[in-house]
Amino acid sequence: MKTMPLIFLPRRWRVWLAAAFCAVGAMPALAENSIQSITATQQSGAEVVRIELSEPLAALPSGFTVQTPPRVALDLPNVGNAMGKSLIDINQGNLRSVAVAQAGERTRLVLNLRQSASYRAELQGKALVVILEAAAAPSVASAATEPLHFSASQNREQAPLRDIDFRRGADGAGRVIVALASTQVGVDIRQQGQTLVVEFLKSSLPESLRRRLDVSDFGTPVQAIATTQVGERVRMVVEPRGAWEHSAYRTTTSSCSRCVRPSSTRTS
Repeated sequence: MKTMPLIFLPRRWRVWLAAAFCAVGAMPALAENSIQSITATQQSGAEVVRIELSEPLAALPSGFTVQTPPRVALDLPNVGNAMGKSLIDINQGNLRSVAVAQAGERTRLVLNLRQSASYRAELQGKALVVILEAAAAPSVASAATEPLHFSASQNREQAPLRDIDFRRGADGAGRVIVALASTQVGVDIRQQGQTLVVEFLKSSLPESLRRRLDVSDFGTPVQAIATTQVGERVRMVVEPRGAWEHSAYRTTTSSCSRCVRPSSTRTS
């Protein structure tokens, strides 16, 4: 069964949201592909990051953005690091550096930025090309309604959510765990006022899960989680307390996570 957790914390800690989706079936083979080099150039006012690999990627990697501190992260399954170092200093335009972290059969690239930016990725032969474009200052209206299309919907029919659970993490984070019907379920995320709205596309919500969970007693930033059916999608509204941030990542394990923790007043 596929799951997806979300995490929240108070202002004195760093806040982050992780969303993950998992693949079903056999575990992938050990990583044979590897990162050979990472370079960056500026083209038409945008930063272009080129990641050279030993073999072409089968598909574009999933990724997410973080507002504070501004970052873009990409997860490359079955890819190792052959560069012999884990940090590439760039210090060009909006891009400070690129961190490379390998965990098992997955490598995560973290692009550390000076200010938040949108991005798009392309496959060019054996290279993954990431284009960073400075995000325009949103209007009040767009900030409340513009969603992040974290994961495109691939299922043709509505798929039911299996379960929704809440747990407190060891670091005091609030974790919302959502069991999905399959990895093909699309997900949109947006911040609306002081809430986080997560929508599961082409999904249905069983009557037993149509409820508002009061989780304030857990002692995390999350106060409540309300889940409803809206047309052909399921809408989850997470109500945290204090300052918080969110991000998202995808894994190939059997557990899918979304996490939100409290934002930190300390600069990292």
